[in-house]
Amino acid sequence: MAGQESAQSRYEAMKRKRDPFLRRARDCAELTLPALMPPEGHTGSHLLPEPYQGLGARAVVSLASRLMVAMYPPGKPSFKLDVPAEVRIQTGTMDIDTDVEQGLILSEQLIQSEIERKEWRPVTNLILQYLIVTGNALEMMQPDNTIRVFRLDQYVVSRDMQGRVREIITSEHLSPESLPDEIKSMVTAEDYSADRVQVLTHSRKTTDGRFYVCQEVNEQKVPSSEGYYDFLPYNALRWTSVIGEDYGRGKVEEHLPDFKGVDALSKSMLDGAAMASRNVTMIRPNAAGGLNLRRRLARADNGEIIVGNPEDIAMVQFQNQAGLQLTAAELDRQSREVGQAFLLGSATVRDSERTTAYEVQRAQEELEGSLGGVYSQLNQTMQLTRLQRLIGQMKEMAMLPDWPEGMIEPTILTGLEALGREADVGRVQSALQFLQGMPPDVLAYVKWTELLGKAFYGLNLPDAVRTEAEMQEMQQQQAMMAAGQDAMSAGGQALATEAAGQMAAANQQPVEGEY
Repeated sequence: MAGQESAQSRYEAMKRKRDPFLRRARDCAELTLPALMPPEGHTGSHLLPEPYQGLGARAVVSLASRLMVAMYPPGKPSFKLDVPAEVRIQTGTMDIDTDVEQGLILSEQLIQSEIERKEWRPVTNLILQYLIVTGNALEMMQPDNTIRVFRLDQYVVSRDMQGRVREIITSEHLSPESLPDEIKSMVTAEDYSADRVQVLTHSRKTTDGRFYVCQEVNEQKVPSSEGYYDFLPYNALRWTSVIGEDYGRGKVEEHLPDFKGVDALSKSMLDGAAMASRNVTMIRPNAAGGLNLRRRLARADNGEIIVGNPEDIAMVQFQNQAGLQLTAAELDRQSREVGQAFLLGSATVRDSERTTAYEVQRAQEELEGSLGGVYSQLNQTMQLTRLQRLIGQMKEMAMLPDWPEGMIEPTILTGLEALGREADVGRVQSALQFLQGMPPDVLAYVKWTELLGKAFYGLNLPDAVRTEAEMQEMQQQQAMMAAGQDAMSAGGQALATEAAGQMAAANQQPVEGEY
């Protein structure tokens, strides 16, 4: 059983299932960003492979940046806290109390500030690059709410048939001097001489649904590391998954033949250009002057006069211009296909504080349509998972109110659901433009409450539209106010008439002593 094996033996056994994915990951990295997955045994003193083209690097960096900006739009929130509909139904009230709503807004601001303070954007961009190139990445939510990343050659994972993680083992090679005293006692002399020791962290799911975690050095358990937890701080991410496989496949692997073709054609173009730029002088073997002529030609300055027979000298030129043109055309075709697959040259979201909702919507729609649902899947597996863990840790640190379990749930404002809401808003705007200038008898058929309700729901403002009952109450109040104003106006008019009559009568009376 896994629980009876040492972490070291279990790690070696699980590596065999990882090896095919790791080899493909290195092949993909070699043609795009070699530093993401260096060759086996690579150290800082070794040179990384150098592809013959830069298209792969541009494609990966561009797509990762677009995804990151769409997930965390600059100047805009990426999530919202709300009371679940189930809780509203159970409590018998669909409206959120004003104090509760203000508390949720304040909590959203605190969470967003923590995300910005812990610099989630750069690490998210790095994780997305790993996913695009290697198909896999392991992120860890640390106690201080920062995110740490493990690449594919630093961990192994096992999943059940539903794709849920059963077991994770991370492998870190650290300097012995940086380890706690408890672990230093387990370090051998060979580890000190090599200045590196392997630390394995083994996490496995138990029969009761909890996770057993322990660390191991040289097949010895670290006593203080053992424990049982309700959830893991690890999140094993995949770009796309195949049923029954523990590891994912990346975007680059989907287009690996194209990248190989672009790289090979780029090498051919470089070689052809180098050959075309060479200037080789050929001298007839029995030419007058012989060796002396060759020396004079080699040393001659531009414009210098040399005595000899021009027929003894010829220039060797590149004679395969047509082949070079065909190579360039094919390279251009394959480069365009790769660029389209990775959305190179498409509209992107400006990184500014004045980024419009329309820009974000267009970017999200393009990503969702081009990536076949991967964008929405990442919103759930990456964004929502880390947000839930962040909220849990902030509650434990008393940085957020301690809400009862299930009373508050976060909702991601990006992805497929957000696209659907924004599409509803767009349709409502089109309907309103269509209705402009229509006669009143046509407008009377429009259900304005439902129309406006759909629009404000798409804007995440469902309470901004009055219900029918609220409209009736408001109309009654307006009618009562209008009646009161009419009464006051009528009373004022009567008083004014009476005063005017009194003034006229006074003017008609004779003044004493006038006659």
